[in-house]
Amino acid sequence: MTSTRSYSLGIALILLAAALAACGGDSSTAPPPTTGTLEFNVVTTGVDIDADGFQLDVDGQPRVLPANGTISFSALPGAHTLSISGFAFNCDLTAAPASSANVVLATTTRVDVQATCTPYLRNAIVYTSAEFGNAVMAMRSDGSRRVQLTPNQSFYAAPTVSPDGQSIAVAWGGPWDGIYALDRFGKGLTKLIGGGNFDGVPAWSPDGTKLAFRRLVHGPYGDVGRIFVVNRDGTGLRQVTPDDASRNPFDSDPSWSPDGTRLLFSRSGELSFINVDGTGLTWTGVVGDSPSWSRDGTHIAYQSINGGNEGIWVMDMSFTPHQLTTPVQADQMPRWSADGSQLVFARVEGGVSQIYSMKADGSGVTKLSTSTMGNTWPSWSPSF
Repeated sequence: MTSTRSYSLGIALILLAAALAACGGDSSTAPPPTTGTLEFNVVTTGVDIDADGFQLDVDGQPRVLPANGTISFSALPGAHTLSISGFAFNCDLTAAPASSANVVLATTTRVDVQATCTPYLRNAIVYTSAEFGNAVMAMRSDGSRRVQLTPNQSFYAAPTVSPDGQSIAVAWGGPWDGIYALDRFGKGLTKLIGGGNFDGVPAWSPDGTKLAFRRLVHGPYGDVGRIFVVNRDGTGLRQVTPDDASRNPFDSDPSWSPDGTRLLFSRSGELSFINVDGTGLTWTGVVGDSPSWSRDGTHIAYQSINGGNEGIWVMDMSFTPHQLTTPVQADQMPRWSADGSQLVFARVEGGVSQIYSMKADGSGVTKLSTSTMGNTWPSWSPSF
């Protein structure tokens, strides 16, 4: 009885094996491999890492690489061209793969990709561009990696980055109905102060707790500009520069002293100083507008018409002017780099304003923007 059962089981196994072989189930008859594997291992360090990752092109075909992680796919044996792009404004490759990878049949070829990201808008230039309806833009200090931070037709003016790099103060509204704050990515528009008249040119205090700005107020001969200060949260609004019925001056373009105790500004086209508490008004006798106090407090850059077209000038604290540029049309709105070694400014050429930079001594003038429409209100962010 037992032998009969064993014989029947043996016959069944033989028949099952034959059926599997007929269906291709026998592993010994599986087709040989025809591809290998490309495996990309991505490691991105730093801060403000772009969650969208990067773009990988393999033989011209785009694929998405994660900011951190591994992605694998099959590839035919042989050499394959590689390129990686799509980096965020603040990210760079630190260990780039070769321009090609050789895939071996039935083998995994590993490609390591390393990148790092710095705080968003660190040592960047922010400005507005008419090409995008006066949207807030940002670019690196060499003019590369231009990025649009706010939507088209947003009509912002005078963007400036806070000392901690977390906020961008702007004038916004029609016409400039207040001072607003955006986050460092250009999102979260928040009104700090408004209800005035033509509020503009905001400037952060060195500790980032306050903003100075220009507001029009009603005077005996019409509206005139005055410098106001407000806390970062929109409280504590107060007028700093005094009224003067006899001269009816116009105040604009505030810039803070490095210690936060004084404001530099233009009063009817003459560079002037005042203590933040409203005392100690001082006229320098130097003709100029849009002044910018260097972060070490030793120099002031400004725009001035002095015997020619409007150019960029600089003076030390003895108030001795020195001309840096002699433009064909006009150079305007100079702003210092974080380390004081360079200036960014707007140059009007062919009726269109473009963003330029130069060294603090006026050498190395470099064009940074190339739009056929106006780019203006440049400002150099801190190295926070």
